[in-house]
Amino acid sequence: MINFRYHVVSIIGIFIALAVGVVLGAGPLQSRIHAGVNASSTSTATDPQLSAQAEAEAAGLKALASSTLTGSLTGAKVALVVLPGASDDDVTALRSTLTDAGASVVGRVTLSDNWQSTSMSQYRTTLSTTLASHLSSGAAKTASADGVVGYSIVQVLTSTGSETDLLRQILTDASTPIMTIDEDPAGAATTIVAVGPRAQAVASNGASPAAVSASSDAWVGLAQAVGSTSGVLVGDASTRDAMITSVRASGTAVTTVDSVGTTLAAVDTALALSTPATGARAFGVGNGAQSVIPSAK
Repeated sequence: MINFRYHVVSIIGIFIALAVGVVLGAGPLQSRIHAGVNASSTSTATDPQLSAQAEAEAAGLKALASSTLTGSLTGAKVALVVLPGASDDDVTALRSTLTDAGASVVGRVTLSDNWQSTSMSQYRTTLSTTLASHLSSGAAKTASADGVVGYSIVQVLTSTGSETDLLRQILTDASTPIMTIDEDPAGAATTIVAVGPRAQAVASNGASPAAVSASSDAWVGLAQAVGSTSGVLVGDASTRDAMITSVRASGTAVTTVDSVGTTLAAVDTALALSTPATGARAFGVGNGAQSVIPSAK
C-alpha cells in the first residue's frame, strides 16, 4: 500500500513543477529558479505580478513540505560547512528547514579561500602529507591531496581524540587557515551539509566580478568526504563550470542539491537527509540533476 508520506512528497513534486512552469518564459535558468521557488530572494523578477506569484508558490511549497518533513530528521546531528562566497541568508534558511524537520545543528565551520584557491594547490598538497598521518578514515588513505583535506575537515566535525585535535590545529592555523570554527560541534556531528555560493552575479556590462580561481579538485575532495557521512553538498549548477555541475560530472558518491538560495534547495536537502542512500544522487533543476526531489521510501 502506498503510504501517506509518499502522497505528500508526490504532491510536493507536482507543486514544484507548477512553480517552475509559472516562470518558464521569464528568462534564463537561474533567474527562473530564484523567481519561482524562493520566498526570500532579493533577485526575483522585476515584474510585480510575477514576483507576487513567486512568493505565493514558495509559501505554498513550504507549507506542503512541512507536512512530510516534520520529525523526519529527529535524532540527526548536522554540522554546517560554509564554503567561500556562500550567503549567510542561504545558510540560515537551510538551518531553519533542518531544525524544523527535527535535526540538531550541532556546529558550523567556514572554509577560507585557501581551501579551494588554485594558487594554493601546492600548499594543500604539502599539507595533506601531514594531515594524512592523523586521519582515521580508511578511504582517506587513497584520496587525493584535496580529498585528504576534505576528510580532515569532516573528522574534526564528527569525532574526538588526540589525532582529531591535531587536525583541528593544522586546519585552523592562523598563518594560513583552511577553516575557521564558528560553532564547535565537539565531534558530535553525524552528518554534514556543505553550502556553496549562488551563481556568480554578472555586472551590467556583462562582466563577472573578480573572484578567486577555484579548483574543482577541492570541490570533489570535499564532496567525497561529505558523501562518507551520507551528507549533502548544496550549491549552484546553472553553468558547466559551477561547483555542483563539476562534482556531478566527476561521478563522486555524494548527494548534491542545486539551486542554492531557493525554497526548493532547502526542502530537497532535508528530504535527502531523511532518505539516505549510497552512490551519487542529484536533486534540483540544474545541470546533471536526476530528479527535482528525492523519492519517498
